[in-house]
Amino acid sequence: MLIVMYTHCPLCGNDDASPWARENGFEMGKCRICGLLYVNPRPSDAEISDSNRVGVHRGEDGALDVRSHYKASKKARYSKVIHELFGADWAEGKPISWLDVGAGYGEVVAAVRDIAPEGSTVSGIEPMQPKVRKAQEMGLPVTTQSLDDITGQFDVISLINVYSHVPDFLGFGEALAAKLNPGGVLFVETGNGADLASRDQFPDLLYLPDHLVFTAPSQMRMTFDKIGLSLDRYEEKPVDSLIWCLKTAVNSALRGKLQLQIPGRSPFRTVFYKARKPAAA
Repeated sequence: MLIVMYTHCPLCGNDDASPWARENGFEMGKCRICGLLYVNPRPSDAEISDSNRVGVHRGEDGALDVRSHYKASKKARYSKVIHELFGADWAEGKPISWLDVGAGYGEVVAAVRDIAPEGSTVSGIEPMQPKVRKAQEMGLPVTTQSLDDITGQFDVISLINVYSHVPDFLGFGEALAAKLNPGGVLFVETGNGADLASRDQFPDLLYLPDHLVFTAPSQMRMTFDKIGLSLDRYEEKPVDSLIWCLKTAVNSALRGKLQLQIPGRSPFRTVFYKARKPAAA
């Protein structure tokens, strides 16, 4: 039996949300105070942890399998993005330490290893065991260690499309910030779902309850302030390219409900954030 728990807004603590969407037996509401989108009630902490380890979530519509596979195109994409956002920081060639949290199959780890200054250390942690096994088979330094198991400090900690999977990001964010070196950067990618006027503007399935929380730049500013980081920079990028729209159409047809979209029309964006820990006094 799926065990659920009632919760409140994980950003501002408010317990009043307006209905926003329903999918797979779960309700997602929009906080009337800060605008964050969050699932309520949500699976219990134990259920979330177990599902993340195996890559399968339970819902009203059956099992939601999110194991996916290694994507070389993903590595290429993040090589370009990371060079764009960190290239100037690395101009002097000083080695850096980078931890990718929620590393998946290791595409981001592989991308950073290829472009970081010589002598840098790059590693990743990931709870989903099938992904870790595949990453290790490919020679990538990805383990199933939890954040609590990680020792040492890092110049950069990345969270690539992980935010939405974390039910209470403030506590987790504080733990991440504690593992940054003074002046270190928390690098986050997540969508701007909380900016959308309605569910109809979201261009795909919500994938509940794998996704639990949707944010946007205004909520992320609040989040970084609460965990003691300052937002250096953020960039919004569209996701609805022609190729993306074609893939979405095919996937929706396979689910039995064809969904056609015109490239470049969706207000949904993926957003990259660089938030910095204060330098040592």
